[in-house]
Amino acid sequence: MAQKEWDMQSLSEVFLQSVRSYGIKEVSMEQYEAVCKKIIRFSSEKGFRIYYQGLRADYDAWIDEKIRNQSICYEYGRFQHRVIRMMESLAETGQTDFSTCFHSPREYVVSGQSGKLIEKALDYHSLKGESRTEMSTVMRHFFKYAEDKAEMDDVKVTDDLLMDFFTEELPKTNKGSMGRSLRAIKYLSVYLKNNGNSGLVLDFTQLNARSSHIRMIPPYSQDEINRAVSSIDTTTPEGLRDYAIMLLAFDTGLRSVDIRKLCLKDINWKKGLLYLRQSKTGAPLILPLGGKVMNAIADYILTGRPECSYDEIFLTVKGPARPMNKRHCTFTSLCDKYFRAANVDKIPGRSFHSLRRSFATELSEAGVPLETISQMLGHKSIEEDKPYLSYNREQIAFCAIGFDEIPVTNGIYAGGARNDNQ
Repeated sequence: MAQKEWDMQSLSEVFLQSVRSYGIKEVSMEQYEAVCKKIIRFSSEKGFRIYYQGLRADYDAWIDEKIRNQSICYEYGRFQHRVIRMMESLAETGQTDFSTCFHSPREYVVSGQSGKLIEKALDYHSLKGESRTEMSTVMRHFFKYAEDKAEMDDVKVTDDLLMDFFTEELPKTNKGSMGRSLRAIKYLSVYLKNNGNSGLVLDFTQLNARSSHIRMIPPYSQDEINRAVSSIDTTTPEGLRDYAIMLLAFDTGLRSVDIRKLCLKDINWKKGLLYLRQSKTGAPLILPLGGKVMNAIADYILTGRPECSYDEIFLTVKGPARPMNKRHCTFTSLCDKYFRAANVDKIPGRSFHSLRRSFATELSEAGVPLETISQMLGHKSIEEDKPYLSYNREQIAFCAIGFDEIPVTNGIYAGGARNDNQ
């Protein structure tokens, strides 16, 4: 039977539909969609608008080169390798192979006793959906390793056994996902210690995976953003919409997924407040809106937004009008369009998300406390703010631990400042 000939756009659409049906979270879907667009563009630049058998090899080589020159981090490159493998399986077999997305539970077959223990640990931490699948896979991996090592099904989990798993097994099999593996072992150790396992003494919750190299990407400056916004033609419905989106992103630091889902009822016009539930975390967030942003949104709603029954504020301009799903319009492309018009240099890694970084940087340089910035970004931990403050040395220093509150009772610094007799 002859292999079906796929044009790249159709292949991407069918692939993304299969990924969404598989149960991948909507926030994660944005990453899949972004990589699919990269693959389509790569293929087109090679001169192919249809899928060809050498595409995966060519794309893999291109990604490996970007990893070597540090244009992208290892983890993101690894993710792109996975996406092209999955697309290849769809193009050549008609089915998307999800074994490259998660290890199959059948890959780590454990005893019934270990399996029940894993389920109890997952239930103990109320893990569901994608998170449960990921953590279950790592725990099964551990018990498979432990059972093989002990040559028995009834495994006694000890500190030494967990440490051996970290030092012997994971570096060989999970090099690119040590953070996820460590999180699963933390969940498991907490459950076991709280349910009578006397073989665990060490506190594994204090362990952290070594941070990978982080390439600092400068945020857009206030001048660059002003130039880009000024380049927008606000005499058209599209211009009114894009002007409001750009101002809203910089004025609030909202993620693109939350701007897309923003509804008419989410704005309190009298109080100048925005109410929403974040797509990434599920946590509620209340943000103030400046007069300029509110006027821009109001202008779009009153004179540029098509009449329809949708609750979402921002809609497509080409009929039929519908909410701005990322499949129809990427905010990064929207952003790039106006920065190009303003002659702002395109720095690799800059995207629509960089407006969120710019928002945080502007607040930081204005002296806004780090805790306040963290709350406005909707973060759960100040640790999450580090990438957004990488260009402000004073603020990033607050993420470090000081020694002022630690008493020094011995050594040359005991009793205060050092003197000449010490």
